[in-house]
Amino acid sequence: MLLDNSKAIRLKIMDYLSRREHSAKEIRRKLSRKIESSDILEVEIKKLQDEGLLSDERFAESYMHSRKRKGFGPLRIKMELRERGINDSIVQNLLHSEDWSVLAHASLVKKTAGILPIERDKILKLKRFLNYRGFDFSDIDKAFSLIKK
Repeated sequence: MLLDNSKAIRLKIMDYLSRREHSAKEIRRKLSRKIESSDILEVEIKKLQDEGLLSDERFAESYMHSRKRKGFGPLRIKMELRERGINDSIVQNLLHSEDWSVLAHASLVKKTAGILPIERDKILKLKRFLNYRGFDFSDIDKAFSLIKK
């Protein structure tokens, strides 16, 4: 069933927003096949943004905190937010407000149970793990310096 009027589109968007925050790009992607007119969708998205019910800033903040809790770093979070249509200025403001070496250290402690291996190949494997998680090399080096050998 295609959504053909502004009220139905607004209700569907509100249904999505009642579960979690979404970016405007996510809403467009989710509803693109369910609507007859993209013009009506754009008008409704604009109305919800003006009313403060749909906010890319709020979505980005919520998303960043969620990914941080799961142990992901700034490079990965930045890439994922860009994929979800978040403006680079919003991403930069959010990511620069954190000390990522502390989170890298916490992820390293969790992975190693607080005991750093001595073997070079195991250390490199841990560094690749943290880099895959989205931490830059300076944060990884700080995390390793904080762990007891």
